[in-house]
Amino acid sequence: METPAETAIAEFNVIESIRKHVSQLKPIAVKRGLVCVGEYPGKILLKEGFIEKTSDALPVLVQKASKQTLKTTQSILVTHDTLTLNADADTHFWFNVNDYLAENEEYITQLKKSTNELHEAILLASLWDGLGSAFLPTLISQFKPPKANSIAIAIMPSKEQPADAHFNALASIGMCASNDAAAVVLLGRDAVEDYVGVDRDGSRMEGNSILNYLLETALASDTFVHELSELSRAFNTRLYTALTITGASFKVYGSFESMLEAAQLNPFLPFDLTTTQVLFVLVRAPLHLKDKLSKGKIELATAKWTKAITNIKSVYVSEPIYVNEASDRVDALVLTGGFNTTDLTVFLQKKAAKVKSEAVKKGLLKEKEWENITKSLTAQ
Repeated sequence: METPAETAIAEFNVIESIRKHVSQLKPIAVKRGLVCVGEYPGKILLKEGFIEKTSDALPVLVQKASKQTLKTTQSILVTHDTLTLNADADTHFWFNVNDYLAENEEYITQLKKSTNELHEAILLASLWDGLGSAFLPTLISQFKPPKANSIAIAIMPSKEQPADAHFNALASIGMCASNDAAAVVLLGRDAVEDYVGVDRDGSRMEGNSILNYLLETALASDTFVHELSELSRAFNTRLYTALTITGASFKVYGSFESMLEAAQLNPFLPFDLTTTQVLFVLVRAPLHLKDKLSKGKIELATAKWTKAITNIKSVYVSEPIYVNEASDRVDALVLTGGFNTTDLTVFLQKKAAKVKSEAVKKGLLKEKEWENITKSLTAQ
């Protein structure tokens, strides 16, 4: 039997051992971020407490100051995670914002401070306003490999929006396309707003809540940003759009291929699927369906589905996300890249023509600068 003195020594040794072990542990820091620019996507992220669920992704909001934005963001985020431009800043056009940032370098300094330690990020912006259209290319430049990887999700204006919205959008995706640092996933606002589907519980899901659902799926994967970035660099592909599968019953569809066939009927951007060059697939499924939806079987089903895509160069299937659920519902994020952008470019140029001509006439934009922007887009 140990004496009191021996017991005390033993307890001291255990405590000392724990103390040494703890002292050797490094604090765990968030290594990825979710950077959101603009009022429209910001309001979506703040819905239903979504942003509070992203505990392993640092949220950073970039917005223009107003009573409403300050109230909603500061109630949820700490100050250093919110970059707020002055209320008097001219943010109507992308070149207004670029000029403002050039004259107020402290905003870029603050942005770098908020994101400096991040290894990867998902960027989210609406492209019809000057803030989102200008900041997205700027953010992409902040996350350049090998220091960091980023994926951008860009919401395009509705067809019903006026010419200035399409002018901003065309400029932004042109500048993004000229930057080899990130893949940009284009989502049409009309498709986002008009979305109708079901979630994993089988409940009806409508409208822009689909954006949070897609982000949740992407953030559930630890490798999504790295893998898509690597795929994009390997095939020099910058622009993507998305097909989605949400809450699809495996019993009803019978196969993953059937789910893909249904998903292609509702793309998030009008495009010619047969011109797609690369495909990225991320699946979330119940654990009890692992044998039926293994990575290998998903690869084969996707390869069979892509037989009609004559230009396909690569199909990449990420490691599936398996969740311990009793249902048979499957989600999938299918990103199609390298598709022909001619129709998109022609449409945007036509919509933006008058605004562009007026900007050049007033000396706010140089003709050569605009030619370089549109050239980058048509080269995709």
